Amino acid sequence: MKNFKMNVISKILTLCTFLLLFSGLNLAYSQEEKPRVIVMTDGEIDDQSSMIRFLLYTNDVDVEGIIYTNSIFQRQGWEALKWIEKQIDAYDQVYRNLIVHDPTYPTADELRSKIYIGDDDRTHLVSNRGGMTRVPGMEPQIDPANWSDTQGSDKIVEALLKNDPRPVYILAWGGGNTAARAFYKLQHNYPEEYKKAASKAIMYNILYQDGAGNYIEKYHPEVTMLLCLHFSETWNYGAQRYTKDFVDKYLHEGHGPLAKLYPQRYISEGDSPSFFYILPNGLRSRENPTYGGWGGQFYKVDGFENVYRDIDKGTYQRWIEYINRDFEARLQWCVAEKYEDANHRPVIKIIGSLDRIVKSGETVVIEAEVTDPDSINPSDEWDIYAEVMSQGGVTEETWPKNSMLRSNHYGLWWQYKEAGNYNKMIDLPQTHSDKLTFIAPEVDEPSTIHMVLEVHDRNAPRLFSFARVIITVMPAD
Repeated sequence: MKNFKMNVISKILTLCTFLLLFSGLNLAYSQEEKPRVIVMTDGEIDDQSSMIRFLLYTNDVDVEGIIYTNSIFQRQGWEALKWIEKQIDAYDQVYRNLIVHDPTYPTADELRSKIYIGDDDRTHLVSNRGGMTRVPGMEPQIDPANWSDTQGSDKIVEALLKNDPRPVYILAWGGGNTAARAFYKLQHNYPEEYKKAASKAIMYNILYQDGAGNYIEKYHPEVTMLLCLHFSETWNYGAQRYTKDFVDKYLHEGHGPLAKLYPQRYISEGDSPSFFYILPNGLRSRENPTYGGWGGQFYKVDGFENVYRDIDKGTYQRWIEYINRDFEARLQWCVAEKYEDANHRPVIKIIGSLDRIVKSGETVVIEAEVTDPDSINPSDEWDIYAEVMSQGGVTEETWPKNSMLRSNHYGLWWQYKEAGNYNKMIDLPQTHSDKLTFIAPEVDEPSTIHMVLEVHDRNAPRLFSFARVIITVMPAD
């Protein structure tokens, strides 16, 4: 008990010191609340890789549960191996360093207390290797009415009934049947609370596995269903074979015991897009599946109120470099005992509303304040620019003075055309600036334009922050 109290006191002191020193600078996306999240995993090898990355982002989410399941691909499940517990044990060993960089990381004991066993009954699985049950609108092939409750299904029910207005993101890496039983129980045991509770659920499905997807979309239409198909060839096996050097350098060597557990030779995380979707990174993708972001961009499926399907591979591929750089920085945090020994994302604060309404012909002005919690490290930039700068007579000795004359970040505005319904491009100045000015175009009906400020710092790895402003242009009088 004494050690527990000391750990609590230490954590509180660390948090207070951190807030005083950085005054919110490191909380890069404080404009967005932390999402509530439940992970269901069948323990396939790429799930184990995804979980390592997920643990390093538990400071950005409120973990409600991590549920062991089986699936059509891993019918036996892997809970007997206690692989999640082993990863959390390794997380515990780097926790002291992680809270230097963000004191809101949960303790290992907090995470251990969130582990549950879900449905591991093989008879509840429907083979969909032919792909038929992956398609929205297919007739359901399961009925959880006579199934037994599990720790996992009961945890989902509990989370949805909790007096908390925030959505619950259920990430189905596998084990959709556990969620199917939860929604059945919620509907039949809590009829008065059912609609309100079920409408909180947003289920991000890595395929419609186990027959659960078609069942939920038909019998529980209040649940928002996101169907991810294009994790394949972007984040799954073989898609990022060029990352072998990354895994060798930043995971298997020199970045602590959690990183070293990464079980594959290159980045292979078919389930990671599910939590990329919910991370508070300034792109606001959680507000609407059609907005697009790190976890893909979706369209609403005809005939359903709350079913969405991803558009194509490109909506994932465009973000891979940004995401892996961010991962690299967090791997640095695992071993950096001092805040200044690792890199952190710049912080963007949009001045004024993130949603604007203007009329055609009006001048639109969007300004931002950008801060970087880190000092510039000229040696990081010299590693990048040494060859070209040497051609101009700059040496490693004179470079620091040259480097310090420039801004510590670069900002660039761009139009996220696919996210808005205005079908033309806005002529934007391609200059590095935190301020954007343009004339609202002529429109015949209300049209939305999504503008994104993308900012990167100058240290290694270069880290990117984003802020999306949505402009609704109304016809002129």
